[in-house]
Amino acid sequence: MLTLDSPITLDDAAISSPNLCGRFGDDDLKRIGIECWDGYDRDEQSRAHWLKRNEAGMDLALQIQKDKNFPWPGCANVAFPLVTIAAMQFHARAYPALVSGTDVVKCAVFGSDETGEKSAHADRVSRHMSWQLLFQDKCWEEQEDKAILNLSIVGTNFKKSYYSGAKAHNVSELVLAKDLVLNYWSKSVEDSPRKTHKLPHFRNEVHENVMRGKWRDCLEESWYAAMPAPQRGVTQTHQDNRQGVTPPQADDATALLFLEQHCNLDLDNDGYAEPYIITFDERSKYVVRIVTRFDRESDIERVALGKHKGKIIQIKATEYFTKKTFIPSPDGGIYDIGFGVFLGPLNEAVNSLVNMLLDCGAMQTTGGGFLGRGAKIRGGTYAASPFEWKRVDSTGDDLRKSIFPLPVNEPSQVLFSLLSLLINYTSRVSGTTD
Repeated sequence: MLTLDSPITLDDAAISSPNLCGRFGDDDLKRIGIECWDGYDRDEQSRAHWLKRNEAGMDLALQIQKDKNFPWPGCANVAFPLVTIAAMQFHARAYPALVSGTDVVKCAVFGSDETGEKSAHADRVSRHMSWQLLFQDKCWEEQEDKAILNLSIVGTNFKKSYYSGAKAHNVSELVLAKDLVLNYWSKSVEDSPRKTHKLPHFRNEVHENVMRGKWRDCLEESWYAAMPAPQRGVTQTHQDNRQGVTPPQADDATALLFLEQHCNLDLDNDGYAEPYIITFDERSKYVVRIVTRFDRESDIERVALGKHKGKIIQIKATEYFTKKTFIPSPDGGIYDIGFGVFLGPLNEAVNSLVNMLLDCGAMQTTGGGFLGRGAKIRGGTYAASPFEWKRVDSTGDDLRKSIFPLPVNEPSQVLFSLLSLLINYTSRVSGTTD
C-alpha cells in the first residue's frame, strides 16, 4: 500500500493543475514511481504468454524464415502466406465498409422525432465529426487503414482519443496491443486497474515538454544526461528481425521510453484511490508528470448525509482508450485473437508439408548414392553439370556395377492431397463473411 509523507488535497486547483509533481517531495515521487512500475511489471508478466503467441503469429504473417538445418543444411525453408492472405482478404472487405466515402460517422436518433429536429441535429453532428476525422486529423485515415490490417493478424488494438493541445484539435490515434499493457485477466478496458501506454520520446521532445512546464524538470538527471541505450527487450528483438533492421548504436537519436500509466492511487490519503495519469521514465522510474483523470468537481460523487458526509463515493474517470476486437479470446483474457493465432497451427503444418515436398523433389532431382570399390574415381565430392564429361580410370561396365543410386521416392501424392485439404479449410475459415 502506498504511503506518502505529504499527501495532497484534492481541490479544484489540483483537478485543473497541468502537473501535480510540484506538490510532492522527491521521496514521495520516488515511491509513486516505484508503485507504478511494480504494477506495470505485474501486468507485463500476466500477458507474457499472449505476447509470445502474438510474436509467432506476426512472424507467420510477415513470412519470416527462421533458421532451419533439418533434414540437411540449406534445405527448403518456405513460409507459406496463409495468414498473410487471410489478413489481406479481411482488409479488402472491411476497409470500404468502415471508411465509405465522407460519411464515416453516423449518429442514431432515439425517441420520437415528429418535427425532424433530432434527425437534423444528428446529421449536423455526423458531418462535423466525419470532417474532424477525415480532414482535420490528417493521420486518422492512414492509421485506420493500418489498424484494420493489424487487427486481423493480432486480434486486438486500441484507439486513444484525446484533445491535443499542440495540434489544437481532437486526435484519435492507433495504439498497438503490444504498446498498451493491461492485466491479461481484466474484464474490460474501463474496469482495468491500470493501463500503461509505452511512449518513446526523443531528447528534443523531453526538452520541449520541460520548457513548456508540462513535465517536471529532469534535464540535469543522470539518466537523461547519459547516452540513452537502445531498448533491446525480447519483443523489440523479434520486431527488428521481422523488419530486417540492425539495432542502432546508442546516440542522441535513440528514444527514451516513458510509461504513461492510467491508474488509481490514493494520493490524498482519504482511503479512496483516485484516477490519475502518471508519466515516468521506464528505466529510472523518475516521475515527470501527474494529472487527474477527471475534469471537474462534478465528476466526484460524495456522501450527502450522515457521519461520512462529504466523503468520496465514486469518481467518474475519463476513458481515453477504445478497444477493437477481431475474435474474442476463448480463455476470457482481455487480449483477443486474430488470424496469427487462429490459423497459426494450420500455417505451420502447411509450411512443413510444402518444405517436405520440395526437399523430396530436390533429392529426386539432384541424385546421389553409393560408390563401390570397383569405381576407380579420385576422392572428393563430385557434382555433374549439363554437357560435362568426367574422366575416370574404370570401364563403363565397372562403373555400372559400382555405382548405386540412393533410393528416393517421388514426392508423395498423399502429402500433396493433405496440403490441398489444409489450404482449402484455411480458405473457408478466413473467407467467412458472417
